[in-house]
Formats: sequence, C-alpha cells, structure tokens
Amino acid sequence: LEPGVLPPFVRVDRLLSVGLDWRVITRIIRISPADSAVILTVPLLPGESVTSPGIRVKYKAVEVNMTAQQTVMQWESTLEKSEKIELTAPRTEQWIEVWKADVSPIWHIAPSGIAMIHLNSEGQWLPEWHPWPGEKITLQITRPQAVEGQTLTIDSSSLGIKPGQRTQDAELKISLRSSQGTQHTLTLPEKAVLQSVAIDGQLQPIRQQGRKLTLPVNPGKQEVLISWQETKAISAAVTTPLVDLGQDSVNTNLSISLGQDRWVLFVMGPRMGPAVLFWGVLIVIFILSLGLGKIPLTPLKSRHWFLLLVGLSQIPMASAGIVIAWLMLLGWRAKQSAKELRYFNALQIIIGGLTVLALGVLFAAVAQGLLSSPDMLITGNQSSAFFLNWYQDRSLSTLPTATVISVPLIVYRLLMLAWALWLAVSLLNWLKWGWSCFSSNGLWNKAVVKEKAVVVETGKSNAADL
Repeated sequence: LEPGVLPPFVRVDRLLSVGLDWRVITRIIRISPADSAVILTVPLLPGESVTSPGIRVKYKAVEVNMTAQQTVMQWESTLEKSEKIELTAPRTEQWIEVWKADVSPIWHIAPSGIAMIHLNSEGQWLPEWHPWPGEKITLQITRPQAVEGQTLTIDSSSLGIKPGQRTQDAELKISLRSSQGTQHTLTLPEKAVLQSVAIDGQLQPIRQQGRKLTLPVNPGKQEVLISWQETKAISAAVTTPLVDLGQDSVNTNLSISLGQDRWVLFVMGPRMGPAVLFWGVLIVIFILSLGLGKIPLTPLKSRHWFLLLVGLSQIPMASAGIVIAWLMLLGWRAKQSAKELRYFNALQIIIGGLTVLALGVLFAAVAQGLLSSPDMLITGNQSSAFFLNWYQDRSLSTLPTATVISVPLIVYRLLMLAWALWLAVSLLNWLKWGWSCFSSNGLWNKAVVKEKAVVVETGKSNAADL
C-alpha cells in the first residue's frame, strides 16, 4: 500500500477574557504536517463579533484559509455580556477544541458540564477544558455583591521634616493598597506649599487645592511620595506638622533631621522613640555630689562637686573617677606622717603620677566641651543627636506629632567656656591646697634611704670579717 496524504487537522483554542469588557481570542494551530493548505469553517460563539481586520465572516462562522506553510492563525472578537455562556464542541473530524476562561475578580463563574483542568498561568487561575466532539459546558456568570467596608488600606507612612533657617522641608511617604480604582484626599498642614508628588517613582502633575491634595489610586499596591515646604524658621521647639491621611493607618514613622548646629535638650512623641538619657545621669551626679560634699577630706562643697562632675560628664565616667580619686587621695595624704607610713615614698610617687593624669583629664574635658558637640546620650529607635525617629503601630486619620526642644550650639559653647573659666580659677586654689597636702609632714622619707645604707655597710663589714 502506498502511503496517502494526511488530511489537514488543527486545534482551535478559544480564550474567553471576562473583565470590564468581554473578549474572545481564537487561535487556529496546525497539528498535521504543513504540506497542504487548510480550509475550514469555524463557527462563532453566540454573541461573538470579530474585530480583527482581514478575517472573513459568513453565516456566523469564520472561513479559515491557511497556506501550506502557515501553522498559526488568530483573531479577536467581542462577546456580548449575558448571564451564561454555552460552549459546544462541533462534531467534526477536522479539528479539536480547547477552551480557556480568564475571569476577572469582579465576576464569578459557576461551570457545569465536563470537568475542567485547573492550570496556573503566572499565579492566575486559568481553568481549561478539553472537550470531545459533541461535549459542552455552561458558564453561569454573576457579579458578586459588594461588601461594605473600606477599599483602601494604608500599610505604612513615613513623615520626615528638616528645619532650616528660613524654610522647613517635609517629605511624606505612603504605602497603600486598594481593591478598586478611586481617588484619595489628604490634608496638608497650614501654609504648606506643594513641591512634588510621585507615585511608584513617576512624577505626577497634581496640584493642591488649599490644604487638600487628591491622589489618583489604581487597584493594587502603590508607593506615594509627597514633598512640600513651609515658610517657617527653626525655633527652640520643632514639631512635626499635622497631616490628615484621610483614614486610619498603621506603621507610622516620624523623623526630625537637625543640623549639627543645634543642641538637643528634650524630645517628646510616640512611646517608641528616642530618649535623652543625660538628665538621668544629671540626677545621679546631683546625688553623688551631695555625698561627696559630706566627705571632709577636700575643701570642695557639694556645689563644687556638682559643677565639676557636670563638666566631666562629657568624657567617659572612668576618667572622672580619676579626678575624684586624686582629690580624695590628696586630702587623705595631708593627715599622714612620713614616719608612720612604711611605703611613704611610693605614695608620693603615686600622687605625682595621679596628679598628671587628673590634669590631663581636666584638659581633655575642657577641649571636649569647647571643640566637640555635646553628648546628651540620645538613644532609642536608631536615633542620634541629629536624626531622631519615632514609631507608632496604629494611628488615627491625623498622624501623631513629635517635638524636639533644642537651642543653638553656641549656647553649649558659652556654658562650657564659663565652666572652663570657673575650673581654671578653682584649679588654682585646688593646686595650692593640693601642694600643701602633698608636702605635709615632708616630701620624702630620707630615713628609709639611711636605713638601707646602714644595712649595706653592715653587710660589707661582716663579709670582711669572714
């Protein structure tokens, strides 16, 4: 038997796209060898109207004419909206059919008939049917009723300000999700002048209307960045502006960025934020000063100790301990006699070395105060002296506020200069008192040297006698 030529055989793929508009995408895919032309009459679905140019339609069917070398043919159509769609596989030996349904979430389908094949196309549910000739399915299509509730959620917001000499720059970042396209209105602070609005990194030509700013919102997730300026010079109290996001939100971040010419004294805001720990240290210094003032070894009163330790608080506390030990040791030394102490000379050497260390510590404290920035021990929520951060997990429509109380750095410099002058005057008196303590009852115990000499001579005599 001689082999005959196989008749043309194709597969007809129909993709139903059910969204805001209903469309049908039909593809004719050759299965038989590409050695002959294909001439078919493929019926359209009920309510289907071909929109692709160059497609011949006759008696509600498409006349397919594929050349011998052509393997794929495609056209698009619109589909009338109805409560149900019926699909029936023709009883023919010229093709097989494959049906797919790409249904938008705004519609709900209830298929009946042959079983479907569940396939995922890039994470999207795409049911598929492979019917035999004569088999059919019915798709009941309904639109789900809307459920009362908000369609927009603000996942996070971040408001940061940067005060300047004449203006205050502000930047608001919002991460939001919406289940439908809509518009959302924010309320900016008084006297805010909008600079720019960017949605997903793209600048938007949006203008403010008074304090109102209306944003276009698309379904899905969006990142919004809003920048504005306020004509406001920096003052002692800097507060984040009042911004109304239009609805409650979560994960609120506030930040204030100060220049290095400011001295932060106090901070206020949400609980999860920075803290100025220096004031706690100051209380400890005050209590310690009261105790040290009661010790009669030194001429320093409680107020003197308090002023001294406040200035030394800008250097490590271990260094401040050297100064305290130096003064206490001098006071104790004044009451000791060279003859009573076995290691008197060693004590004198220790006092001399400790004096050098203490004077070095005092010099370092003065240099730190006059040349460096104050260390207010600011910590919490990744904050520093110049960048302060607050966080609140849940917020009302109006964002919470945070406040920083600060003064120009020159105030700190002047206070440290006054402290340095006081220290210089006081140190002269302390050194005079210290010398009297150091030289009390003698500077050096010479008797120890003579005893050693006698011991050495006695040893030599005994050796000679032997």
